[in-house]
Amino acid sequence: MNQSLERLSSGFRVNNASDDAAGFAIASKLDAQTQRLKAASMNATQAQAMVKMAEAGINEIQNMVTRIQTLATQGASANNSQELGKLDAERAKLEGAIDKISASTNYNGVSLLNGSAGATASVGAGATGVSATVTVQGAPATGASHAYTLENVTTGASNAFILKDTVAGTQQAVTVATPAVGNTTTVSFGSMGLSIDFDANIATFTAQAVTVTAGAAQDFQVGADNNVNNVVQVSLDKDYSASGLGLSGSALGAMDTVAEAKAYIDTAKTALNTLISNRADLGATQNQLGFINANLATSIEQATASVSSIKDADMAAEMAQFTKNQILVQAGTSMLAQANQAAQNVLSLFR
Repeated sequence: MNQSLERLSSGFRVNNASDDAAGFAIASKLDAQTQRLKAASMNATQAQAMVKMAEAGINEIQNMVTRIQTLATQGASANNSQELGKLDAERAKLEGAIDKISASTNYNGVSLLNGSAGATASVGAGATGVSATVTVQGAPATGASHAYTLENVTTGASNAFILKDTVAGTQQAVTVATPAVGNTTTVSFGSMGLSIDFDANIATFTAQAVTVTAGAAQDFQVGADNNVNNVVQVSLDKDYSASGLGLSGSALGAMDTVAEAKAYIDTAKTALNTLISNRADLGATQNQLGFINANLATSIEQATASVSSIKDADMAAEMAQFTKNQILVQAGTSMLAQANQAAQNVLSLFR
């Protein structure tokens, strides 16, 4: 009766390992696998949202590159030679907007369109005053790496630093308070796209090189096991800024002459082909993640059903067994009471 009550109250046939040792072991493994599959399904959903956000940003950039191509085509014609200044002004505005979209599109702090996704950063070896953590918050990584220089320019009680981009020639200065011994303080060089942790030895820091290494394709865990078949790689390390697409920062210059306008036609065409190719790849990745998520949902359902077939109690059978045992107990108690009464009847003969 106690066993039946436990099964009826919990709904499980296997509540302890002693109830069914083999069944308990199999069900426990399947339970753990189900939880991993659920986490993988969440990863796949979030990866799909991440890729969709990147693709949406590229779509807007593509629209602007198409407009630049239109402006270049207009500027290459003699009938518009007097309007090149106006056409070039719009071209400059569009390239500025492209840079803003590439720099600001991010998912949970991960930049998606400026080439910094998956990038890593490090300060020169043996640098005192800096902890091991240097976080990339959007710093570009051109080619194999991007070089910076961090200098201590402290003149008073506070700690002043300048982070210089040795490639672009830009810099940012910040003032840092000295943290307590054993603690660190995180300083964000926002305009440079880097975050650096300083420790209590900050005052002894000397000039060091900071190197940002370009990221590779991002890995998304979309399965329950640790192998290549449970990972999807997504390329989010492309630079979609105007310079990254070859629209600025090159020998093109402004679109002030017919010759420059003609050069922009070819450049914009190349950029457009790059955007279309990358968007197609991201679109295929979205579909891939969608199919993977559908398969994960089926796997979760089947794993849950398997656990249920092992652990769940047959409520009808358990209720019948409980009722049977209850009747037997009641009947046994009644018979025992009658047997005890018979003894009393025998004793009454001696009165």
